[in-house]
Amino acid sequence: MKQVVRKLGIQCAMASLRAAIRSQGLNELTDRLRQIVPDVSDQYSMASASSGMEAMWDVSMRGVHAFQVHETLEALRSIGRPSLVVADIGDSSGNHGKYLKALGGSLIEKFVSVNLDPIAVEKVRSKGGEAVLCRAENIASTGISPDVFISFEMLEHLISPIEFLHLIATKTEAEYFICSIPYVRRSRFGGRELRCPEQAMPSKLVAESLHLFELNPEDWGRLFRFCGFKVERTAIYTQYPRAGLWRVMQPLWKQLDFEGFALFFLKRDLSVANRYQDWP
Repeated sequence: MKQVVRKLGIQCAMASLRAAIRSQGLNELTDRLRQIVPDVSDQYSMASASSGMEAMWDVSMRGVHAFQVHETLEALRSIGRPSLVVADIGDSSGNHGKYLKALGGSLIEKFVSVNLDPIAVEKVRSKGGEAVLCRAENIASTGISPDVFISFEMLEHLISPIEFLHLIATKTEAEYFICSIPYVRRSRFGGRELRCPEQAMPSKLVAESLHLFELNPEDWGRLFRFCGFKVERTAIYTQYPRAGLWRVMQPLWKQLDFEGFALFFLKRDLSVANRYQDWP
């Protein structure tokens, strides 16, 4: 009986995902991205989906990727100049680089992945992508000077996102930063690992699987402003349609994963950050 209920739940989740992709105008782009990168099972260094959930995870990831790529291309176009140098912070697969180079045309002159994990760097290089092993704020030492930093589902993993963002704003030449984070309505500290009883926690916690700061879009906006960025645009993608029958899946997604994801297009603006007198 449990297996039947589980299978039914997965089927309902997949139906809501497909309805969400259609309702948010991402169907065509999702298909295009699948042609560019047929397999996204290596998106993360750690296992992405438990047994029996692979198909649902694939549909979920395709929708999120389409949202991220669509909004990133819109942001890059709005900058108003071609031949941009783009650096992807924390990239562990090279998939977004493939998407954006295939669809961006003259917008992107150079795309480079930045990661502290040598395994991730080697994975990107094995696919023909350019990757550097370093901290994002030290990228200038590699001879690369990005116009734009991008980062997807990374900030919530950082021990000190404020320090990181301020360093990006003040120690690099990049004027723009595009980032996405899980969408929550109420800000909170700690992902599910830190909210569960200690006896149920994994014996080892690692940055890739552990969320520390899960903030709502309003609080992220305040944090960005304090660190040295102005929010030019915010977009939210939900893993369920916002109207129609499958809207009822909202509570399930809230428990199963996240309701969706928020993406921010940021431009460097130090007017607030420079007022703060006690930066390290």
